[in-house]
This record gives sequence, structure tokens and C-alpha cells, in this order.
Amino acid sequence: MASPKVSGLTRADIIATAKAFSWSRQMPKWTVLVEGKEFPARPLVLNAAGVPPNDSTNSHQAVAILKERGFETRYEGKPV
Repeated sequence: MASPKVSGLTRADIIATAKAFSWSRQMPKWTVLVEGKEFPARPLVLNAAGVPPNDSTNSHQAVAILKERGFETRYEGKPV
């Protein structure tokens, strides 16, 4: 189960975080499009929620939260 901070995220929280989010590593399998730019799904969600990288929220939970908020998610670069 996603932590309360993660499950309480709004679409606006995610967009605001994406504007300042920087990712220099290889993209993971699960990604999300925010305003036309691709981001790693789970790291973006964890950053938006202000929780540490070892939070119990997994990629599938992060993707579900992003989908619920109307974002396009991708698996290995392909829309899901």
C-alpha cells in the first residue's frame, strides 16, 4: 500500500515537482509524461510526496496514482 503522503498527491503536486525534477540516470521501465516530457514514474511520485527513495510505494502503485490523476504512463517507452 502506498504511504499516505503518496496517495494524497494531487495532479498539481506532480506537475509542480516535474518542473524542477532532474533525472540523469537511465530511465526505468515505467515512465510518465508530464506536459510533454518523460519522467521516471516512481522517483517522480516519491519526490512529489517528499518521501525517501526507500519508501514502500512500488512502481505499480506509483503508476496507478499517476493514471488516476490523468497522466499518460508508459512501459519501456510504449503507452500503456
